[in-house]
Amino acid sequence: MVNDLALLIPLIMLSICVLTDWRKRKIYNWVTMPGFIIGIIYIIYAKTYSVSYGFSFLFLFLILLFVYSHGAMRGGDVKLLLALSLFLTPWAFFFNSALFMFSAFFYFFFQTVRVKGLSRTIHDVKTDSLVLIAIGENNNSFANGVKSRFFPGGGAALIALCYIVTTILF
Repeated sequence: MVNDLALLIPLIMLSICVLTDWRKRKIYNWVTMPGFIIGIIYIIYAKTYSVSYGFSFLFLFLILLFVYSHGAMRGGDVKLLLALSLFLTPWAFFFNSALFMFSAFFYFFFQTVRVKGLSRTIHDVKTDSLVLIAIGENNNSFANGVKSRFFPGGGAALIALCYIVTTILF
């Protein structure tokens, strides 16, 4: 019964978030916060907590905080990923996060290649990487000049696809 709820709650959250993100470009706190609270209750009830789980969650939080603070993700997407991570094992949510980050990067990379060309895009990615490492700021030359095209269905759709793949594999 508990494991069924651990599958059902994230699917309900994802369904609502994909619909609202698609229609209004917004992921609401009234969806993510209860999911976060239920996830914490699930961890305690199922006794899946451990030191490695805590460190994994903290590490994921710091990665998402960094990504959010540099404007690569919006707050709703970050909260949704954090809430979903509570329903996965540490290895599964690292896989889920990596799958999401790589998928998002390659989606936007190919969008930029289509507009700027391959050589200019690679140059901009190198420039952004060096500036980020050297001074800790993202100057966004990678995204400059590319008309903002939202991911179909918003970030929640990509998060949902990655989460479904993760639950199938793990």
